Amino acid sequence: MQRFKSFIFEATMSPGIDAERHARQYLDPHIGSENTHTLAKPHGTIPAGVPVTVHGYGKNENGKWHATISHNGKKEQVPFGKINKNHGEKGVTNKGFDYENNFVERLKKHGVMPKDIQAAGATGGTDFVVHNKKNKTMHNGTITSSSGEPLHMGETKLGHTAAFGQITIHHTPEKGWHISDKARAKRPKYAEEVEKSGILHHMNTNHPDPSKVKRTKSGRAASIILDHPDVKPAEAYLKDHHVDILQVGQGKGTYSVGKDKTGHGLPNISGKGEWTIREKAKSARGNTRTVQFKPKGKNGLNPSHVNLDDDEHLKSFAKTLGHT
Repeated sequence: MQRFKSFIFEATMSPGIDAERHARQYLDPHIGSENTHTLAKPHGTIPAGVPVTVHGYGKNENGKWHATISHNGKKEQVPFGKINKNHGEKGVTNKGFDYENNFVERLKKHGVMPKDIQAAGATGGTDFVVHNKKNKTMHNGTITSSSGEPLHMGETKLGHTAAFGQITIHHTPEKGWHISDKARAKRPKYAEEVEKSGILHHMNTNHPDPSKVKRTKSGRAASIILDHPDVKPAEAYLKDHHVDILQVGQGKGTYSVGKDKTGHGLPNISGKGEWTIREKAKSARGNTRTVQFKPKGKNGLNPSHVNLDDDEHLKSFAKTLGHT
């Protein structure tokens, strides 16, 4: 397991890795919690090695990723490369990435994932790929290994509480709360689900003036949680990432995103969800929010009858794909 600093450096500098995705893995779980990280190098008024609190992250005016952190009440915007992994007990690891890495190794062991493909998170934002020996057709959104054979793209989630989509909404006096063209171009299907859900109407009706919103003791706008009757926004998010297969830990199992391209009978995800609308870091005008989606509670995502965490299920899956 790489420490946060080197992992984010790769994510920022390497074209094949999504920096925002890794930031969500290492920063999002700790936002608002006190003293969870340290700096590898001093920055501004904050020395290296002291515990700091993460308030949010984003891109600065030069398009570089940074995190907003504080120590003893003093806030700084710090480049990702200066932040160490979360502060605390020696050897603390990120359970989500541990799960992904272990899952990938099992896929490779059973021959389902080519060994020449890099580890989790290194293939265009997805976590694993599946080689379908029986299917000689290249599917839209798949990638190709050095052998040139068809692959399915997959995504892993440690459990049902993980986020399945996030987008930023903006407020201007002219448009009110809206999704920018840039954000829509990046996540078109997820953006459409946000608009269909009525969230923008809710925000414009109930929170039309960002300067007058209720704020928590930390200074951030209070989060808003809204129920959703299904998990279609999660499927839209996965389709935006060109994902064919979803693997969810903690006993949930393996799903198809859209049509099952594997031919193994993987079900689509189903269940109930919820939206969380929050201000990551208090901006000067407080005119941005993130809209995040996830299944609602431990029973929000219905379990699949196929679970590739089970070796027997994985052997059967490999056989379907022509590996045995």
